[in-house]
Amino acid sequence: MRKYILLPFLIVIMAGCTPKLFRNLDMRPATSVKIHRGNLMPAFDHLDSAKYYSAQIDFKENSMSGILALTKESEGRFRMVMMTTFGVSLFDFSVSRDSFIVNSCMEQMNKKVVLNILEKDFRSLFMLNVPEHFSAIYYKNPQKPDWIGYGVKADDGECDYLIYPKGTNFVRNIQNGCCIKRMNAVFDEQVVTIHHPKLKLKLILTELQQ
Repeated sequence: MRKYILLPFLIVIMAGCTPKLFRNLDMRPATSVKIHRGNLMPAFDHLDSAKYYSAQIDFKENSMSGILALTKESEGRFRMVMMTTFGVSLFDFSVSRDSFIVNSCMEQMNKKVVLNILEKDFRSLFMLNVPEHFSAIYYKNPQKPDWIGYGVKADDGECDYLIYPKGTNFVRNIQNGCCIKRMNAVFDEQVVTIHHPKLKLKLILTELQQ
């Protein structure tokens, strides 16, 4: 009962700090809604078989490219392996709702702050950071009815902001965190761009046709 009493206050708070993601579309919080996690498809879905991406990582003055393989190890557990075109492993992570395993990672990125942020990113991208049923703040702009947004309180207490084209359940934009942790993700057909401006970290993924 308490969380339902607090929802109107949450709407007021979010109205006062509308994220740039929504400000760009002049979207404002409208109401609270109940959502089942399965009704909002994560960025990477339908991993019944491995998906492969041409990948580029820019981290400060370093730039690396290679192939990223995404696989579903079991229900709710995913693995991300990136290798150079010569077969050298850059990183190998496994993530689930309650664990993040670093199987291997290149020295330049094998730092606690970077790994913690990547863990948060992948949980957001696979939508592992919210319970099965949750409340969200619904954002809209009557002048731009083709887009809808949600403000979702994640398990770590911070908010994920998501934008969907109206009538679909496939995410197109995600923003979360603030300051050094801020992450912006854009999904444009076959290309995914994940950017941490303060960390000078960018990951660009282009899906390879199999």
